[in-house]
Amino acid sequence: MRKIKFIYFELVLLLLAYILLKGGLILPKFRRRFPRKGPLPFRYVILLTFVFFIFSTATGLWVVNTALKPTLMKYAESETRKIATLVISNAINKKIASGMELDKIIESVPGQEGMSKLNAEIVNRVKAETTSLVQKNLNDIESGNLSEIELITDVEFEKNKKNNSEGIEYSVPLGKTTNNVLLGNIGPQIPIQFSAIGDVSSDVKTQIKDFGINNAYLQVYVHFKVNVQVIIPFATRVTTITEDVPVAMFLLKGNVPQFYNSGGKSSAPSFEVPKQTN
Repeated sequence: MRKIKFIYFELVLLLLAYILLKGGLILPKFRRRFPRKGPLPFRYVILLTFVFFIFSTATGLWVVNTALKPTLMKYAESETRKIATLVISNAINKKIASGMELDKIIESVPGQEGMSKLNAEIVNRVKAETTSLVQKNLNDIESGNLSEIELITDVEFEKNKKNNSEGIEYSVPLGKTTNNVLLGNIGPQIPIQFSAIGDVSSDVKTQIKDFGINNAYLQVYVHFKVNVQVIIPFATRVTTITEDVPVAMFLLKGNVPQFYNSGGKSSAPSFEVPKQTN
């Protein structure tokens, strides 16, 4: 009898546990009733739309900036290099046109027939004057004097700058960075700015080439070097611009030898021409 009661008691406990777990008799009294789901309120729709718009716009701008920044920087460096080269060449041409003693750069060595040398005094003067003029032209352009550079380039410069000491500023259409002919002049104007860092350095160099028998072609040129900082929206880079500008060319004539054997490379026998005597 006790065993039957114990089994009955266990069955009752199991039934109560099952009811409690399923929430049949007790939990429904305390169960939280959720309202039926319907459309979101209008203010939530506006808020979610605004957040999605901001996120998609920021993502799109980041993708476009990552894709176009290398191309835009490369184009800006190319245009900056072209402008700086034009400034240097224009300064040298002006100095040469104003009169320089270039014909005296080469002088004969006294007592040595057919020997010539560079006139160090004139070479140093040419170097100093041309370097000073190039530096002055760069400073003038950075100060807003664009009358001369606009005549030799098709770049659109910014004329209404608030601070004239910020450097040379110009703008290009965004379509030019796509390398597409149809989109070349389409899109917003992208501002590009560059300025010289430090002073212009220069050095006089020569190049000699053989010209005929015992003759030489001498070219004297000035090697300019300037560091330029290129600035585009959200990026900047320092690039070095070098330019070799010829300033003088000479033909040096030496004594013609009595015989010539092609520098010893010819297999034909060499012979000597008798020197005529008066």
